[in-house]
Amino acid sequence: MVVRKSQQELIDAINELVKEDALLTPNSYNTQQAYQSYERIGYEGMRWSVEKRIAEYGLERLYAKAKQVLDIGSNFGFFTVESALRSGLAHGIEPNPFLIEIGIKTADHLGVSEQAEFFNCTFEQFINITQYDLVLSLAAFHTGDGRERSNADDYFSKVNHLLNDEGRLFFESCSYVKDAALAQNDSAIQNQYAKERAKEAIGRQLVLEEEWETVSGSPGYFRFFAIARKRQD
Repeated sequence: MVVRKSQQELIDAINELVKEDALLTPNSYNTQQAYQSYERIGYEGMRWSVEKRIAEYGLERLYAKAKQVLDIGSNFGFFTVESALRSGLAHGIEPNPFLIEIGIKTADHLGVSEQAEFFNCTFEQFINITQYDLVLSLAAFHTGDGRERSNADDYFSKVNHLLNDEGRLFFESCSYVKDAALAQNDSAIQNQYAKERAKEAIGRQLVLEEEWETVSGSPGYFRFFAIARKRQD
């Protein structure tokens, strides 16, 4: 019989993995504070919780039609696990064994280990085993740690290939600045150009349905969002 960990045991296990990641992973997001948050398990990190982001992004409407979800750059795996709870099957891609283990432990704790599967690889390396109703690319294109530097057309062409006929992409850019004088680091400037490349490639490789921009954290910082459907031609 499998005995699931208590919530506190899960949090303790996650924190140990976060420490290992911060120590052993170059350019880890977790050196100052755990990056991800998930209210369902009582875990607090730097970013808004999965639940708040789903509400803020209006993702409920996309989950309502999604039975199979792909989460590119799944990080702690919290979005992948929540997607499994809301759909039926969810796959997370993350080239980091410490973060993959966090996702596995969280899925087991919430009873969706059979619906949530994680792949320790980059998106370029990923070979799909199914087609998806919803692909999430949440701050996963041109990442701040420098590990994702795909050509934009290659990236979004692959997304289009992975979608079912009525499938949707939900895209969130990394945080960027428009005024270089407000940038806290060079990546915030580069992310502005990456956002433009992503927006243009989404329009070429998929059918762009919606786009919007919001403020993000520090003054002068923004994030870009887009929803696109599969291109059939």
